[in-house]
Amino acid sequence: MLAAANLVCKVLGVLFRVYAIRIMGEDGMFYYEKVYPIYSWLLIISSSGIPIAISRMVAARVARGMYEEADKLFKKAFWMLFALGVATTAFMIVLSQPIAVYVLDSHDEGMRWALCALAPALFFTSLLCAYRGYLQGLQRMEGTSLSQLAEQIFKMLFGLSLAWYLFRRYSNTPFAAAAGSVGVLLGVTISEALALAVIYPIFRKERSVMLTGFDPSNPAEEEKHILKGLLAIAIPITLGASILPIANVLDSAMITRLLIQSGYPEPEADWMYVVLCSYVRSIINLPAGISTSLSMAVVPAISASVARRETEDTKKLSAMSVKLAMAIGLPCAVGLSVLARPAIFLLYRHIQPESLDLASSLMHIAAFTVVFISLSQTVTGALQGVGRHRLPVYFLALGGLTKVIVNIVYVSNPRIGIYGAVFSNLACYGVAAILDTIALVVVTKGKLPFLDTFLKPALASALMGGAAWGVYRLLGMVLDMRRYLFSTAACILAIIVAIVFYLVLVLRLRVFTKDELTRIPGGKRLIRYAKH
Repeated sequence: MLAAANLVCKVLGVLFRVYAIRIMGEDGMFYYEKVYPIYSWLLIISSSGIPIAISRMVAARVARGMYEEADKLFKKAFWMLFALGVATTAFMIVLSQPIAVYVLDSHDEGMRWALCALAPALFFTSLLCAYRGYLQGLQRMEGTSLSQLAEQIFKMLFGLSLAWYLFRRYSNTPFAAAAGSVGVLLGVTISEALALAVIYPIFRKERSVMLTGFDPSNPAEEEKHILKGLLAIAIPITLGASILPIANVLDSAMITRLLIQSGYPEPEADWMYVVLCSYVRSIINLPAGISTSLSMAVVPAISASVARRETEDTKKLSAMSVKLAMAIGLPCAVGLSVLARPAIFLLYRHIQPESLDLASSLMHIAAFTVVFISLSQTVTGALQGVGRHRLPVYFLALGGLTKVIVNIVYVSNPRIGIYGAVFSNLACYGVAAILDTIALVVVTKGKLPFLDTFLKPALASALMGGAAWGVYRLLGMVLDMRRYLFSTAACILAIIVAIVFYLVLVLRLRVFTKDELTRIPGGKRLIRYAKH
C-alpha cells in the first residue's frame, strides 16, 4: 500500500515540476532547487529519527499486548515533534537572510522570501510524522498513504495556482521568477496543513481501536524509560538521516561554484545545476519512493518479529527485504538508462533541445544510482528493525564524505564538469549500500543467496532493458521520434512491454520462493505461474 501510494505521489511530484517549469521557466525553478535542500535538511530533524522510533517501539509494545504503554509513548513523542516543528520553522524564518547570503551565495531578496514561504511546512510536517509513525507501528498504512496522496494533490492544486497567479502579476518585472517560486513553495506549506487534516481522523479511529485491547495486568512503564528509549533510537537515526541532506545542501552551495571555478560562465553553471536537479534527479526519485515505502514497512515488521523472539522469521524478513530492493531497483535503473531521452521528453514536453541533450546524457549514468538508493534505504530499515540504529549512520557518513570528495575532484575538472555530481551520487550510495548489506548479514547471522538475490534480478533486468530498447528502436524506424506524440506512444509501449517481460522473467527464474510470494500482497495468485 505504501509503495503504491508513494509511486503515485512521485509521479504527481514529477508532474508538479513539469507544470511549474512551464509556468515560471527554468529561472523560477532555480530558486526552488536552491531552497529545497535547506528545507529537506531541517525536516530530517523531525521526520526521520522520532517517527521511526515511534514505529518501532509501538510495534514492539503492541506485539506484547502493552497497548496503554504504546499510547503513552506516542504522547511523549508527539510533543517532542511539536516543539521541533516550532523550533525549525522559527530557525528558517529568522535566519532566512544569512542562509540566503552565506549558504546559498545569493543576495537576491527573492531567495529569502522563498525560504520564508516554505518554513511553516516544517511545523505541519512534524505533526504529520508523529501520526504516521504511530500508524505504521500498528502496521496500518492507510493513514500514511492517504496523507501522502493528499499532500501531492493539494500541492499541485495550490502550488501551481499560486505560481501562475504571482508569475503573471509580476511578469513585467525582474521579480517574476522569484514570485512564481514563492507561490510554488506556499503551495507546499498549504498542502502539508491539509494533509494533517486528512490523517488526524484516521489516527483517532485506529487509536481508539487499539486501546480497546488494553490489558490492565501489564506492568506500567516509567516515563523516563520511555523518553530514554525514544532518544536512544531517534538520535542516531536522525544523525544518519541528516548526512545526505547536509551533503545536498553542500551540493547546492558547491556545484555551481566549482563549475564557475573550472571555467564555466555563471549562467551556464546555474543552467546545468537546474537540469541535473529538475530533470534528472526528479525522475530518479520516482522508483526511490518505492524503496522508501519498503523501508518504512520493514521497520515495524522486523521489530515485532524481534520482540516475539522469532529469530528465523527475522532472518527471512531481512533477506527478503534485500531481495525486494534488488528486484525493484535493478529494472528501474536499467529502464531509465535505456529509455533516458524518451522518458525525459515524455515528462518535459517543452524542454529546450540543449537541456534535453544534457539531461539524457546525465540520466544514462545517474539511473544506476537507483539500485544503491533502493538497497541502502531498505537495508537501513532492516537494521533499524533489529535495533542496530547506529550502523547506517556510520556508513552513510562515509558515503556523504565520499560524495563531497568526488564532487571536489571531478566537478572542478572542466573535462568532467556536471557529470562529476552524478559520479559523486553513485559513489555515495554505493558505499552506504554495500556496507549496510554486509552489516545486515553479520548482525542477523542470515544468508543472502547470491544467485536469487543479485544475479537473477540482474539477468532479468538486462534482458528487460534489451526488450525495451528493441521495441523503441523498431518503432523509431517507422515513426518520427522528434514529434512528441510518436515519441510518447513508443516510450509508453516500450515501458509496458518491459514491465510484462520482466514480471514473466522474475516468475520463470523463480527469483522469489513460494514462502516469499505468500508474504507479498497478491503473491499467492502468482505461485502457479512461478513453477514452484
